[in-house]
Amino acid sequence: MLTVLGASPDEDRVYGQLVSAVSATAAEIAATTGLTPPAADDALAALVGRGLASRTMDAPARFVAASPGVVEAMIADRLRELRAAQDTLDRLAAQHRANALAMEASGVFEIVRGQEALRQTAMNLFGTARTEVLNLVKPPIIAVRTEERVQAGPSVRGRTIFETEALESPGSLRAVREGLRPGDQVRVHTKLPVKMVVIDRSVAMLPMAQHDTTPVAVLIREGAVLDALLALFDFVWAAAVPLHVDNEHTAQPRDPFLSADDRQLLTLLLAGLTDEAIAVHRGTSMRTVQRKVQALMNRAHVRTRMQLAWEASRHGWV
Repeated sequence: MLTVLGASPDEDRVYGQLVSAVSATAAEIAATTGLTPPAADDALAALVGRGLASRTMDAPARFVAASPGVVEAMIADRLRELRAAQDTLDRLAAQHRANALAMEASGVFEIVRGQEALRQTAMNLFGTARTEVLNLVKPPIIAVRTEERVQAGPSVRGRTIFETEALESPGSLRAVREGLRPGDQVRVHTKLPVKMVVIDRSVAMLPMAQHDTTPVAVLIREGAVLDALLALFDFVWAAAVPLHVDNEHTAQPRDPFLSADDRQLLTLLLAGLTDEAIAVHRGTSMRTVQRKVQALMNRAHVRTRMQLAWEASRHGWV
């Protein structure tokens, strides 16, 4: 029992004997416990020093055990010390885990601060691309704007998803059309979860504090977080609407039902752009856009735009 308080086994044995005998001399303790006289003397001296036994004034001196309540109090004190030590250990363990995680993550995450730093980092990433660039574009555009036409090499495949709002500004659709290369694919989603560019599925850049006075982005390299972001891109890509902005690199539609102009109008409608935004992109009036949409509905033998979208999906017009 006393060993948990730091006492030796001999001290524990002597204390138990003292409690049973009420009082005893050193010689009696040695005889009943089987200890040698020197060992019994040492154990008794240690118990007296710990306050667990006392010496009488008799001759020869007799020893009396302290009340078990004293031992209970000592155990309670030790429990408080152990709880305090556990609390300290928990804090140290948490700090150790945090430090270990920081050291592990130091090669995975990198913070980029400031608009010019973001711009330069984005341009460097595009320049290092070798196989594929994945891009989620939503306003506000902070680093590289669409009209700047910053591109990877000609052999790099590009897949870009624009948030609808990002295509409503004048000139944005023209910039997309002029920058479209063979093999590039563009889609539109009404609401993107994040802005992101991923290069060769090995590094991603995500703007973080985009509304602060000092924009901040994080570079994420290969690991579980990047894998999750790639899965997110694929999920959003599957739900997005293909955007057809024909140029000299674009294959012409096989279906004779739609001309290139009709297909572009239809894809802008399906992308969620307003008639006003479509009119600005096409350099016509809203009335002209509405007239052309009505002509498409008549040719598809439908009465609403929703039905037109259904027919376009059913027949694969876009």
